[in-house]
Amino acid sequence: MEEKILCKFKCEEVAKRIGYGDTPIVYAAKFHAVMNDNEENLKFFAATPSGNIEVSTIRQDHFQVGKEYYVEFREVPVSK
Repeated sequence: MEEKILCKFKCEEVAKRIGYGDTPIVYAAKFHAVMNDNEENLKFFAATPSGNIEVSTIRQDHFQVGKEYYVEFREVPVSK
């Protein structure tokens, strides 16, 4: 059976960065696990990992500072 871990992260920053290759500019978004503010967030913090995530995208509008996002971790099946 596949195990899933659902976490909630808040976007703390979106910064314009120099890209690489054919992508001259990327937008780096930094996220922190939510820990408080309301009952749902307290439940997430009690049941899931805490930490930070940073992702880069070529679109500036994928993530907005101050908004919360669900992140699901699941193992990728091995191809045979």
